[in-house]
Amino acid sequence: MNRRNQDALMVIRASSDVVMVTIGWIIAYELRFSGLFPITKGIPAPLLYYKLAPFVAGIWFLSFVASGFYRRTGRHRSAFVEALDTLQSCVVATFAFIAFTYLYEEYRYSRVVMGLFLAIHPWLIIAGRSAVRKALRLYRLRAAPRRTLIIGGGDTLKHAIKMAKDGDLTRSEIYGVILAGGPEQIAASEALCRQSGLHRLDVPSNWPDFFSANPTESVVFALPHQAYDFVDRHLERIADQVTDVRLIPDLFRFTRFAAGVDIVAGTPVVSINESPLAGIGSMIKRVVDILGSCCALLLFGPLMLLIAALVAATSRGPVFYRQERMGLDGKTFAILKFRSMRSDAEAKSGAVWAKAGDDRTTPIGKWLRRTSLDELPQLFNVLGGSMSLVGPRPERPVFVEQFRRDVPGYYLRHKIKAGITGWAQANGWRGNTSIEKRIEYDLYYIQNWSLWLDARIIFLTILRGFINRNAY
Repeated sequence: MNRRNQDALMVIRASSDVVMVTIGWIIAYELRFSGLFPITKGIPAPLLYYKLAPFVAGIWFLSFVASGFYRRTGRHRSAFVEALDTLQSCVVATFAFIAFTYLYEEYRYSRVVMGLFLAIHPWLIIAGRSAVRKALRLYRLRAAPRRTLIIGGGDTLKHAIKMAKDGDLTRSEIYGVILAGGPEQIAASEALCRQSGLHRLDVPSNWPDFFSANPTESVVFALPHQAYDFVDRHLERIADQVTDVRLIPDLFRFTRFAAGVDIVAGTPVVSINESPLAGIGSMIKRVVDILGSCCALLLFGPLMLLIAALVAATSRGPVFYRQERMGLDGKTFAILKFRSMRSDAEAKSGAVWAKAGDDRTTPIGKWLRRTSLDELPQLFNVLGGSMSLVGPRPERPVFVEQFRRDVPGYYLRHKIKAGITGWAQANGWRGNTSIEKRIEYDLYYIQNWSLWLDARIIFLTILRGFINRNAY
């Protein structure tokens, strides 16, 4: 989809959102004073509520834009993921609106209206989005397909064919594919063409004659990086014959996550390995971290006081142990733990992994490490913002430097905040276990992050207990 179509689509979606949120505000007022709920202070004039509609629409639009909501929308996202993102964005916008109504002192608006509005308007926005999606799908089905030639090879060609068939390159009728790349890539691409029922074409010696014999409305370059010289040799002659020419860059060898594209001064800038927690996701996760850590501190506060007393009574040294760990964007922070080893535990050995039967642990420390209760002070790290409740477990910088050389993709785990528990730990990969498996699970978490996955990890951590055979 070109930039003009993307802008038009965003305007359509934003217009649908604004209309639906305005309708939701009006419905909330009408329901509140329809007689379904007790009315104790009389019925306010409709104008008091209706005149807020422009402010409601403006606050929601600005909140959605500021949170990156419209940047994350697109046909590549499932309806469920978009609905979940809509619910999260609406909650944030509602808090902003409530703050606005308290500053707007002309009238104190009904809390029941606010509650009804919060319950109704996200579903109206989702319904509006669904209607827009169906209307656009119907429009694309009725639109005449564009005769498209794809020039490419390898994984990029595979991706281009999928996009064309899914309608992400407008409704395309692929009449032929010209293969380019190394011998292995061409062989694999030939098999892909046969599986997809696409006709392979040879590179023409005369492009004007070729396009005269094969009327073409769109040419898509989907080349592996080894074949980019094809563009240098042929692009000018192709662009003279076809108005719509597109280039899909070969990013698959660079990125494990989604790639983000920004337009800076008219120039596309590609962000490699863009974190899925950008925008509203990071805001929502931070709110959950603050609320969750506060609740956990209240719940475990008495136990933490008891553990602190036991640590102080059974060994010399401080109650808490601070250790440098590496977190978000490779920045270091001091992680908090209950001290479980002698104060001079690393005086001779330096930084080493703890192992079974480690004689450096204190009597109470062995129990704390086995039950993972020594990790409870990290709730203060979460509250302070250096950690999250859920995320990849942080490592010491000395081990990070070792692992990043030996384990492919290791440093990508620093795309998000470190956590007290994570997907790897919930599945038993903790302590002195396979680094490769832990990275595999950490990268899966980053690629598939959602609040539901966080909730699942916390549930599994509680369900399977804090005791683990690899914790020592």
